[in-house]
Amino acid sequence: MASIGTFVIYIIMVCAVAGAIASIRNPETGLGKEFIEGLHSIGPIFIPVAGIMAAIPYLSQFIRVAVGPLFAMIGADPSIAATTVIAVDMGGYQLADTLAGSRDAWMIATIVGFTSGATIIFSIPVGLAMLAKADHKYMALGIMSGILSVPIGVFIACAIIALAGLDIRPEVSTTAEASHQIALTIGDILRNLLPLIVFCVAIALGLRFAPDAMIKGFLWFGRIMYAGITLVLVASIVEYFTGFFSAVFGAWGFDPIIADEQDQFRALEIAGYIGIMLAGAFPMVYLLTKYLAGPMEAIGTRIGVSPEGAAGLLAASANILAMYRLVGKMQPRDKVLAIAFAVCAAFTFGDHLAFSANFQPTMILPLMLGKLLGGAAGFMLAVWLSVPKAEELAMLDAKTAANPLPAE
Repeated sequence: MASIGTFVIYIIMVCAVAGAIASIRNPETGLGKEFIEGLHSIGPIFIPVAGIMAAIPYLSQFIRVAVGPLFAMIGADPSIAATTVIAVDMGGYQLADTLAGSRDAWMIATIVGFTSGATIIFSIPVGLAMLAKADHKYMALGIMSGILSVPIGVFIACAIIALAGLDIRPEVSTTAEASHQIALTIGDILRNLLPLIVFCVAIALGLRFAPDAMIKGFLWFGRIMYAGITLVLVASIVEYFTGFFSAVFGAWGFDPIIADEQDQFRALEIAGYIGIMLAGAFPMVYLLTKYLAGPMEAIGTRIGVSPEGAAGLLAASANILAMYRLVGKMQPRDKVLAIAFAVCAAFTFGDHLAFSANFQPTMILPLMLGKLLGGAAGFMLAVWLSVPKAEELAMLDAKTAANPLPAE
């Protein structure tokens, strides 16, 4: 199963080589342009990644002190509070390990981090940075619909793990023996997911009865988050070059944003890693949409999306950033559906497969099924809850474009 992730990476690397060769001939169009655009994405991506990763010590402390006890009061494990907002591959896995009351709860928290945490700490701020401002409202509808499917995807993955009685590694390790057998019950899973379920029900009611207010609220949340992480980033830059804050306040509590002796893979390195991966992922998506237009159209017709929308779903399964690249070419309906699908299903055959293969290889199949089926659930929920609003907004945009306001 782990070989699937390696296979996907090799395909992306072949596309990177093809894109590099094409860029030598013509960097302005086609495959060469996609290769260059992938590398140029490092800048926009670095801002949210650096701000968030620098702030993880304070985010972690806030979760420990303020959010974790609230989860514990209703019978949910505090570790789930951590991975609700922090992705497993951005520190959530290790934080959940220290907070979890049991190894079984740790696994539930890990799967939550592969869906909710990855969306809140990565997909939302990076999406706001990469997508055109006109698409932010469609992103809001898609993300909110997709969040509703998180408990579904997590429940499916955890139920498969519980029913199979899988053995897992009981510690953070890439070499330890899988010596702990999961003994979860359906009741355990539902009790730990209760805070997420309550949150999702509230979002569903809001989307159904007050969609405009929900969109505004999401966009304000995104703007505040982006402002906060940008300020953290610039403070980190000043601290790195001058030591100003350490000198004035006597300490600096944020994590470094550039590799040091303790960690060789900080925010700058992660943004670079993403960018060099996108140097292959963008050409891959370009080739998919160019040479598989017929099959994509057939698949899209079956599920009710355009060929670009179908390509977006496929791209998201490997890397959501490759899907964001296609959003500008999609119809509003497809933008919402692809983003809703990606909340759970993003990175299934890419980063998350590689991470689970390294740390918990026995849970690869349940994780993949949970993410993909959760993504399908998000897609269907978006059709019901968000697509009508997206089409309404698209009509308003079309009327505004046809009848622009006169200049003052």
